[in-house]
Amino acid sequence: MDLYLIRHTRPEVEAGLCYGRLDVPLAPTYASDCATVAARLPAVQALWSSPLTRCRVLADAIGTRSGIAPRIDERLCELKFGEWEGQRWDRVDRAQSERWAADYWNVAPPGGETYRELCERVGAVLAEILACDAPRIAVVMHAGPIRAALAHCLQFEPQRYPELGFAYGGISLLRTNDTGWRLEYLND
Repeated sequence: MDLYLIRHTRPEVEAGLCYGRLDVPLAPTYASDCATVAARLPAVQALWSSPLTRCRVLADAIGTRSGIAPRIDERLCELKFGEWEGQRWDRVDRAQSERWAADYWNVAPPGGETYRELCERVGAVLAEILACDAPRIAVVMHAGPIRAALAHCLQFEPQRYPELGFAYGGISLLRTNDTGWRLEYLND
């Protein structure tokens, strides 16, 4: 089974903005960006997406190319940053953000969720996705859930999460066989 983990294309947001689960507008280049990403994938037999517009538009492009409709699932949304969403990072209370950064696995932003909670919800939806048993599956989501899915399949330790960066429109491929998951490429 091939599992394509795809980050949404670039949104139109101010640099330094914490946008997490906000449904922000797409960059003016979204149509060509989505077409480029969709063209880089083989036809897939199953397709899931976060409900946020920046993911759904890309999932629709992939689905059109593969002849299938995406299944939309709220559990594929980005980490809930709570009160920080819509704020510039440099305006977030420094003491709160430092406390969170020191232990993001167990500490949530005010009104948000921890990385542990993110991993639990992504793990639950990932189990359903993998149960469909399609040979090629694509999942369009955000950087946080991609980290969680990779950690789940490859058994990464939480402290390794910051090592994983993902470009807008980046594709990562996991392949499974009798011995387990193997990362074929990251953020291609």
